[in-house]
Amino acid sequence: MLLGIVFVDFYGVIVKSLGNLYPATQLAFFRNFFAIVPILFLLILTKEISFIFKDITKKFLILCFLRGVSFVLMQIFYYVSIINMSFATATTLTFSSPIFIVILSVLILGERIGIFRWSAIIIGFTGVLIIMGPTTEVFNYYSILPLLAALFWAISNIVLKFIPENFSSTKINFYSINFSYLGSFVILLSTTEYSHIQNHSHWGLMILIGILGGFASILFSYAYRLVSPSTLAPFEYLGIPSSFLLGWVFFSEAPISQLFPGVIGIVLAGLIIIWREKKLSIENDTSKKLH
Repeated sequence: MLLGIVFVDFYGVIVKSLGNLYPATQLAFFRNFFAIVPILFLLILTKEISFIFKDITKKFLILCFLRGVSFVLMQIFYYVSIINMSFATATTLTFSSPIFIVILSVLILGERIGIFRWSAIIIGFTGVLIIMGPTTEVFNYYSILPLLAALFWAISNIVLKFIPENFSSTKINFYSINFSYLGSFVILLSTTEYSHIQNHSHWGLMILIGILGGFASILFSYAYRLVSPSTLAPFEYLGIPSSFLLGWVFFSEAPISQLFPGVIGIVLAGLIIIWREKKLSIENDTSKKLH
């Protein structure tokens, strides 16, 4: 989970670095095109490549299509925001996704969320706002885009819960990323925005965006299939320190001192969830033994 967040932060740095040269739609296209490489690697490694097209249902394809489209919209909103805002501010705003995940878990999955997890979400997001240090930049037009990216990221993860468990995470990602690739290709054609890749190093960075993004998608899908979305959600806040560090190193943004005291709220949110889940697990085990 955390490794996936770090991968996303790193390819976000690359996107922002290339953002003045290439449109967000083009960056999204190459991200999805090259993301198929790690997926194919896993398919070969797990020997699933031989039956990747077997036992595919209409429901499975529809869900992968929804996940793929959500991915594309999330990417474009996120890319435009980090290109036009400070990296730290835009990335921090995307960490509102746990709030959307919890809300969608209640509305769509019918999960019952207690006061402890709601409190953890609120505390974590409060920490985000403290670190961000609200300024006029936070409330401009572009600030809406990372929030929309967070919403579509949440939707893509909720969709995973509707996919039957007999479909492997590798197969899910293979179809989802292919739909993302097709979706980003259609959007790129419709916008008629395309800039010639200037040199080999830029090609290398385009490939790296896809590789990092592909592995991140795999890691996230494994995590969200194995654990309740609302349980994982608060842990996404732990990726904020890495985004601030990268913004500080690569773009001279967000000095380390700004991490405090907001980081305390972020860590506290995670600790509350760990404590609560452990307590619930013990209570459930005790109840089973009694019955």
